[in-house]
Amino acid sequence: MSNVKDNRLFGTDGIRSIYGQYPLDRVSVVKLGNAVGRVLWGSRIVIGRDTRQSSETIMRLLSSGISGMSAKWDISDCGVIPTPGLSFITDHDDFDFGIMITASHNPWTDNGIKIFKGDGEKIPVRLEQELEEVFFNIGEPVELEAAVEPVGDGARGIYRNFLTNVASQLDPIKVEEFKIVLDCANGAVFAEAPAIFKQAGFVPVVINNAPDGRNINRGCGSTDTAMLLRRVKEERADLGIAFDGDGDRVIMADPEGNTLDGDHTLYLIARYFLETDHDFNKVAVGTVMGNLGLEKALDQMGVQYARTPVGDKYVYEEMKKQQSILGGEQSGHTILRAFQKTGDGILTALFFLRALFHFGMTPGEVFRNLHLYPQVLKNIPIREKRDLDQWDQLNDMIREFDARHGMNSRVLIRYSGTEPRIRVMLESEEQAVIHEYMRKFEYLIKLAIGK
Repeated sequence: MSNVKDNRLFGTDGIRSIYGQYPLDRVSVVKLGNAVGRVLWGSRIVIGRDTRQSSETIMRLLSSGISGMSAKWDISDCGVIPTPGLSFITDHDDFDFGIMITASHNPWTDNGIKIFKGDGEKIPVRLEQELEEVFFNIGEPVELEAAVEPVGDGARGIYRNFLTNVASQLDPIKVEEFKIVLDCANGAVFAEAPAIFKQAGFVPVVINNAPDGRNINRGCGSTDTAMLLRRVKEERADLGIAFDGDGDRVIMADPEGNTLDGDHTLYLIARYFLETDHDFNKVAVGTVMGNLGLEKALDQMGVQYARTPVGDKYVYEEMKKQQSILGGEQSGHTILRAFQKTGDGILTALFFLRALFHFGMTPGEVFRNLHLYPQVLKNIPIREKRDLDQWDQLNDMIREFDARHGMNSRVLIRYSGTEPRIRVMLESEEQAVIHEYMRKFEYLIKLAIGK
């Protein structure tokens, strides 16, 4: 599942691959360290990781590659920490760059590398390309055992204190009456999330917080909410909160058996910001995958919904451009730009709760109030790529679809960036429209370029 293509290491969210395979084999990780050592010469770097079995090994190899360029490197080990925590510490402590070892919501066999600038933002494409150019021109990698020092409690405390302060603003009476279930995905939030919510006054039921290196995201967390839904019902809880492996996503569950995704979160927090935050400029940023029902609901509130390509880095870039403080993805990445430079599952959950308490709503009411349209995504294997802009038959079919159903329907067709597949997403108020046109698009695509 490597996202490497031609002379690219970086995909839409850093480097990601199966551990042990290129570019996360031993030699390539050390070479990447050499590239970092050359391009970011003399920088003070902090490295964090999730709970995967391979994460500490990658950290050591990467550090030895960086040190191979100079023994005088200042490298700090932040240990296991959520990705937003690593970003926050990089931003608020005296570090030039932060490196996170994680494959986010992927299984334990995968891993990846995300790099942040000193201001907590992900490095720009320009710097990714510079690192790639150096990487591909390195012959034999150079290793030198790195003198990596663990960060002190003060640095780690910066992030926890920030979240504790946000949590302390919840109404303590409502907190006392509200029961939550936390699914930590056996990932990087396994220590942070329970501590923060307990400090806020909750008595949470905590599940999947015993990482063993191989159980991260396995049958749990934001990508598999079946266990969370069951426990919310069994515990008669008011809300279930599921994080992903590195803590930058969050998905909710209500006691009625409904899953609330990132679209529900954007909807509720947008309503909350409209009433409480004078810095909210009535622009929310999402991706092309955001539901049309969300767009219409935001429009009725007087909030513009700006769409970007899939990927939280594109959302963040558009948020800066639009001066928006709210953005996110259906998958559960929500960015509260006045507080964080990346998605933060714990922070988002705290604001979701703040909004619930402010409106006196239940999670079930949020689910019912946002009328999402049925949405179907199909991945079709292909033998070749054809220029979508020049594909007349396909574009004629899209125009026909828009002309007949465009007011209350959407079609999105794009190639996968990591595998030989084309993705067809159809969304409509009517399931019959989705069924009819999915058959038409699938037939045309398979006939022309299908595998």
